[in-house]
Amino acid sequence: MRSIKTKLFSLGMAASMLLALGGCAMSTPANVGSIGGVEIPAGVYLLAQYNSYNTASGLADLATGETANDVKTVLKAQCTGTINGEEVTTDGADYISQLTSHAIEYYAAVEKEFDELGGVLDDAATAEAANSADSLWNSNGDLYTANGISKSTVETYLLNAQKAKAILNLTYGADGTSPVTEAEYTDYVNNDCYYVETVQFPLVNYSSYSLATDDQKSQIEDIAAQCLAELNEQATAETASNSALYTAAMNYVPQAMSAMGSTIESAQAVYYAGSKLYTPNDLSSFGGDGYNNLTDPLDEIPLGTWTTIDLGTTLLVARRIDPLKTYTVDQLNSMYDMLTSMKSDEIQDKLYADGAALEHNLDSSAINTYSASKIKKTVSK
Repeated sequence: MRSIKTKLFSLGMAASMLLALGGCAMSTPANVGSIGGVEIPAGVYLLAQYNSYNTASGLADLATGETANDVKTVLKAQCTGTINGEEVTTDGADYISQLTSHAIEYYAAVEKEFDELGGVLDDAATAEAANSADSLWNSNGDLYTANGISKSTVETYLLNAQKAKAILNLTYGADGTSPVTEAEYTDYVNNDCYYVETVQFPLVNYSSYSLATDDQKSQIEDIAAQCLAELNEQATAETASNSALYTAAMNYVPQAMSAMGSTIESAQAVYYAGSKLYTPNDLSSFGGDGYNNLTDPLDEIPLGTWTTIDLGTTLLVARRIDPLKTYTVDQLNSMYDMLTSMKSDEIQDKLYADGAALEHNLDSSAINTYSASKIKKTVSK
């Protein structure tokens, strides 16, 4: 017969086990450890992992009938993509793990650098983060909640992005630690950007969403040729030609619209004329197979000369000019935020590298608690 003492011991062990189990059921880790002394909240980790899952699911090699909502399938599927500038091919679970690590390293680096630089977010930045969080929550709140992500976490993540923007200015801005010089801006404008003036002639009827027929396109090409001839007489200066540009649009765009079977008032036609500083990112959308549909035709003619460019759904009468003959570097920077286009990739790469180099004190047990296998992509109503 077991003694009373033994029975009491057994009951005590059972009670302690129940208490332990109860503690696990009622609470989960508030954070997953730290990187560089920056605490990584559980919500931030879960949001980074959720975003990483969405990226991986779009890269996953899924069989017919399998979808991005099949979490177990995505975790096993082969994924090929780019992480930290390198092509990675691995299973979904590992891809998500690598991408999540990359994201929280970046988060930590931003928080650390922002504090070290004495950064303070202005009201506009915090308001933008709050408004974006509201928008995301309105569209995805149920899914975020199902995945353990709170609205405040979404806002925290967006504030981190605002801090990254601030770091750009604190580093390379006029009062930053390594300000971009006027000579660097000038070189960027002259060698990496295109300042282009255009009159646009749509080759799509937006009422019926049909492409121009061959006959219609031929008529529009003739109208564009007349526009080009006028601009080659009225807008030959090396400086911006806004007045002549808008006049040409008012004269010729309504004619082109009429050829397509639609109408437009002259006052509205001015919106089909414009000028813009195209940065390398802008220009990349026009390229493919070693040919850039916008820049290559402009390179074939002298600066300031008008030409016609067929972009498929739009016919342009366009020319490239030197914007520094019309605007100062400061004016261009205020209009186009050249600092961001010049240095955003550089600062982002630096922050990723800094984050990877920081001391990692992550809690593997906490990370296992928030396994990607628990991700939910659907919510029951």
